[in-house]
Amino acid sequence: MDLIDLMTTGVNPEDAALDRLEAILARFEAEDPEVQDEALARARDYCDLHWGGYQSGLAALADRIEARAADPLAGSLAGLRWRQEGEDSGSTIRAVRRRRDAAGRQDAARAALIERYGSEEAARGPTPLERVFVTAAADLTAAGDVGDPFAPLSGWSLPWHPLPEDLRQAVAAAQRLPVSIVEAREECLAWEGRRDELALLGEGPGSAALPTACAARHRIVEELWRKDLPASDPADLLARLEYWRARGGDDGLGYQVVLADLGRLIDGGSLTRSGGGTGDIARALKAEHPDWSLAMIGKHLGISRQAVHKHLKR
Repeated sequence: MDLIDLMTTGVNPEDAALDRLEAILARFEAEDPEVQDEALARARDYCDLHWGGYQSGLAALADRIEARAADPLAGSLAGLRWRQEGEDSGSTIRAVRRRRDAAGRQDAARAALIERYGSEEAARGPTPLERVFVTAAADLTAAGDVGDPFAPLSGWSLPWHPLPEDLRQAVAAAQRLPVSIVEAREECLAWEGRRDELALLGEGPGSAALPTACAARHRIVEELWRKDLPASDPADLLARLEYWRARGGDDGLGYQVVLADLGRLIDGGSLTRSGGGTGDIARALKAEHPDWSLAMIGKHLGISRQAVHKHLKR
């Protein structure tokens, strides 16, 4: 601190320098990349002049932010941001640009989604398929919620709560349930894709949730994929394994379910105990997905494309 300046002007030179540095750093959020780059160069030069280095200048700023913060946690987080910038020059600007690029991609995806449906209202739904289930369960809506597709049905709205039996029956009867694990997986993923679409459309009630009847249907088909349907062929087994690999918990249930599937397939002759099941699964995958390449089938089985070719020739 320069005591003469402080006594004659009442201004602490260190605070004045840090105020100026904050003003320069504020331009890291500028829309123009050239303005951001210029601000970074000026901040480096300014820190070199006043503190002998960029990292030292940002550390001094972080110290002041932390000392003045009314909320210690917020102050620590704000200070940490500038300490990290001091250690990795330009990281703040890179983060700003990544955030904006992500927002730009999201805006483009949102515009494409609306264009595909024809309007934002149509994209928000309910879609014709969703209306099938909403209509089927409409009688289970409370009197004050009639017409709201996101309202509780028979008191149910939270996906982790057990489904009421009347709701289960209503959405199961509205459209044929999957009869294979492969079908259950495809329907489950379709509902999750639709949920992602709703999340993309923005904020607000139900923006990232399916209509309640559709959420109930999703819950049912996910359980069919998870454990409620028996595997009837190698493709089913592969779909079941996919569920437990990507979503299964660590309570051991997945092993029990898959072991039961393996037992049924071996007893039925679909797989052999000698290990000949890889070829069966490869042929089942090719039949299920005729457009898949040998490399894609090999990726799912964990073998080379040449090995897939040999299995398919047998």
